[in-house]
Amino acid sequence: MTKTITRDDVLRYIYKETSNEETVAIEKQLLVSTSMMDFYNKTKETICWINELQLEPSVNFQNKIIDYSGSLKFESIS
Repeated sequence: MTKTITRDDVLRYIYKETSNEETVAIEKQLLVSTSMMDFYNKTKETICWINELQLEPSVNFQNKIIDYSGSLKFESIS
């Protein structure tokens, strides 16, 4: 019985979470299915785009955190 390759399988393949047998089956499916190959390519592109994002808080927000932490009173532990 042949297992149907799903988008979830392709995601697992992208993240290298498939067995050798699954990898071979997915790669074969990608060669014959343009819709699966499109999904694969778009997903890889999206992952690359997300990985390139540099997420950091705005300077205004950073200053608020610093101001708040400076306003706290801490007791020293002896």
